[in-house]
Amino acid sequence: MIEHSSPYLDDREVKFVSKFLKGRILSTGKIVSEFEAISSRVVGVSYSCAVSSGSAGLFLVLKKLPEVFPELRRKSEVIIPSFTCFALSNAVLMCGFKPVFADISPETFSLDISDVKKKITKKTLCVIFVHNFGICQNIGEFLHLGVPVLEDIAQSFGGVVDGKPVGSSGLASVCSFYATKVITTAGEGGAVFSDERNLIDEIRDFIDYDKKRYSEVGLRFNFKMTDIAAAVGIVQIKKLKEILSMRKKIAQVYFDELEELERKGFLKLPPRKNNIFFRFPVILQKGKQEKFLKYLRSHGIGANKSIFYPLHLDLARHKKLPNTEMVYRKSISIPIHPRISEKVARKVAKKIFSFFRP
Repeated sequence: MIEHSSPYLDDREVKFVSKFLKGRILSTGKIVSEFEAISSRVVGVSYSCAVSSGSAGLFLVLKKLPEVFPELRRKSEVIIPSFTCFALSNAVLMCGFKPVFADISPETFSLDISDVKKKITKKTLCVIFVHNFGICQNIGEFLHLGVPVLEDIAQSFGGVVDGKPVGSSGLASVCSFYATKVITTAGEGGAVFSDERNLIDEIRDFIDYDKKRYSEVGLRFNFKMTDIAAAVGIVQIKKLKEILSMRKKIAQVYFDELEELERKGFLKLPPRKNNIFFRFPVILQKGKQEKFLKYLRSHGIGANKSIFYPLHLDLARHKKLPNTEMVYRKSISIPIHPRISEKVARKVAKKIFSFFRP
């Protein structure tokens, strides 16, 4: 089976991590601090706090926003896409806030500005903009909506838009370093990035739970990243240009081989511009999604639906988000990651071409 996604690990991670294992320092320490400094430079911000997962990062930044910015204390609604993973809505709900679902643009798979404008109320705490599938967006219009904008860069870490790193435009950004994300920190991990030092300090204080009395600081909780995870992350960042270059080469194979299908109206390919190709989603314009998936999998190709399930269909079924529902029904994500060769990518493309037989 050609894997849909896979981490890109080799002896470089093994050698670097082995050095720290011999030193017997495994918990949070100077390696985490080094990883924070290096990853902050990638995102183009001054401060960051490494955490145990992207989910933890989302939870922490939402929890601390009203504490750091008093004008937000009576706000309770968070505008998010429905076309994303459950981590986003989980974080909103865990903080006691209400998720408000907005539609996406089928062109970018990210939030549609016109629908977001309709969802803003006096209760809006913030908008979370997800740069889906590695398709990096200029969020300038969103920054003028009068509410804070957080960026989810879990699928776009290392991307650049108009010369500006993705994740550096909003009030803060959150990244996941899960096993199959752009880079990984040994399977799980995440970080919060911001130029707002007070926000990062508050998050760091919250997760540094030990030797603090409840009567003095209140409740704290451990969401810290380990030095071992950070060591893997440091090597991964050193390989980031290589990783992105390999993804781009595979994407180019797909574009070269599948453009004829797009011209003939069988499917729609993802945007090329500002894309790091974390995923390669195609929208079917002819043919059935389930039949297409079954066909690809029967030929050993690990294709998937582009997302597991739209959040609003689970949490707000009465809401209608036509673009989200259409793209969910018609889109397929085909394999793309650094472990796929160009030869294998051509094999995938040829099987897709054979399915339509134009």
